[in-house]
Amino acid sequence: MTFSLMKSLLCLALLLIPQAAQKSVPVGEEPRHRVVFSNKYVRVIDAEVRAGDTTLFHTHTEDNVPVAISGGRMRTEVMGGKVSESSVETGGVWFARGTYTHKISNTGRTTLRFIDAEILASPGTASSDAPLDKVPGLKLEIENERVRIYRVKLAPGQKTGMHSHALAGLDVAITRGKVAVVSGDRQQKAAEVKPGEFSWRAGAGDHSIENVGQSIYEAVEIEWK
Repeated sequence: MTFSLMKSLLCLALLLIPQAAQKSVPVGEEPRHRVVFSNKYVRVIDAEVRAGDTTLFHTHTEDNVPVAISGGRMRTEVMGGKVSESSVETGGVWFARGTYTHKISNTGRTTLRFIDAEILASPGTASSDAPLDKVPGLKLEIENERVRIYRVKLAPGQKTGMHSHALAGLDVAITRGKVAVVSGDRQQKAAEVKPGEFSWRAGAGDHSIENVGQSIYEAVEIEWK
């Protein structure tokens, strides 16, 4: 092999490296994203990016709701598009429309963690007449044609009181705490919860939530329309 041919092959290989680096994987196959629950309505992904680490380019094909369990600084690069720097607060929540492809770099000093709820289908339940923003401790943050998202924030000893959810949904804990839940059949369940723990509510139901711990309890409730 001549020197000029070797040089040409090396140049070709160097040209191909950026193209290979631009390949994307489905979000469920990205190593830092773990699928931890799924049914025909929702797929829940637990994503962790350690300080200094960068994900692969990955594609979100579904509308989704990320909940920041542990916030920090990050750089987001959209494939073939812009690069942006941002700060994400713990407890932050937003609605993202699929399809998009990006990669995330953790530019902070702590681990970034998100519980990402993908909206696969609607359970077909009817929407309630009005949001539950009059319920103590609940605040409506986001509503569109696909979801209704509440923030739950209860001081020690505070109760929501009995209220009705007409929609199926996912409840995601943001803070560590101890809560007692009274369901529609008046059965009380007290449990210790950890940040990032979640539960799927399959349909309509009544319940009351009481913070029986010693610190503020915060969670996000995502209702499927």
